[in-house]
Amino acid sequence: MLHALEREYEFEEGKKLTDFAFCGTKDDFHAKIKFLANMAESETWSFEGRTNSILTKYINTAFRQCYREKKIMYSDNNEYACFNTGLLTPHGHDIIAWFAVNLNTDAQEKWFFKGFKDKSDKHFMNMFSLVPELATYTDNFADYYFNPELNIEINSNHILEENWDNIKDILKLDKAIVKTLLFGVLEEAKKKIKRNFRLVVPQFYNEVIMYLLPIEFPIGNNQTETLALAVQKIDNQYRANTIFTLDVAYEKARLLMKPESSWLSEKNVKIFLNR
Repeated sequence: MLHALEREYEFEEGKKLTDFAFCGTKDDFHAKIKFLANMAESETWSFEGRTNSILTKYINTAFRQCYREKKIMYSDNNEYACFNTGLLTPHGHDIIAWFAVNLNTDAQEKWFFKGFKDKSDKHFMNMFSLVPELATYTDNFADYYFNPELNIEINSNHILEENWDNIKDILKLDKAIVKTLLFGVLEEAKKKIKRNFRLVVPQFYNEVIMYLLPIEFPIGNNQTETLALAVQKIDNQYRANTIFTLDVAYEKARLLMKPESSWLSEKNVKIFLNR
C-alpha cells in the first residue's frame, strides 16, 4: 500500500509546510493545531495567552526535518502523503499529519493539508500500511549529551549587548555588574552540571543540536534569578551564544523534545511569567 520517501518532486533543503501544502486560512490552520493539542498527551503549548504558539512552531519544525530527511510518506496511488508528528495520544499511539492531493489545479501547492490522525484510525490505515518514521535531528546520539569537562568560551560584551533589553528588567542590575557576575554564575553552573549533567537541556537551532544551561544570578535578599545560557559545541569546546528567559528557552527546547529538567519545567516557567 505504501512506498515511503522519495517521489517526483526535487528535494529542497528546509522546505516549509506552507510551501509543501495549502494549509487553508490562518483560522483553518489554527483550528487544526487546536485539534492536535486536544488529541495529544496533555502538556503546555503556550504561555501568556499565545494560543498553541509552541505547538505551531513544533509542527513546522517537525515537518521541515522530516522533509529534509526524506521521511514524508506517499500512498501507492500518489493521492495522499503523511509524516509522523513525533507526538503521542494519551493511549501511546503515534499522531500522523496527513495530506491529500490539492484539487485546485491552479494552486502552487500540490498537496492540501487535511489535519491529524491517530495511527490506528481506520481511514489512515486504508491509505497507508505503515507508520512513517520519526524525524531525527542528528546522526550521532551522543550529540544530545553535554560534556561538562570541555571549556566554555564566553564573550560577555556580545551576549549582554545582544540581550540586554530582554534581561535588564528581570535582573534589575547595572550592566557592568551583570557582566562581572556572568563569569561567576557560569562557574557555579559548571560545578552543578558536573554533578548532574541532566541539568543541561538540548535544543535544535540552526539545524544543529545546541544546549541550554541554567545560570543563577544573585539579585539581593538571598534571591536568585534563573536564565538560560545557550551554548554550541565548536570543535573541542563550547561557545556561549546568547541568554534566554525561561519562557523563550522552553519554547526552543520543546522543538526538539519536552524538557525534563526541573529548572525548565512548565511549572517553573509559569511561576517566572506570573510574578
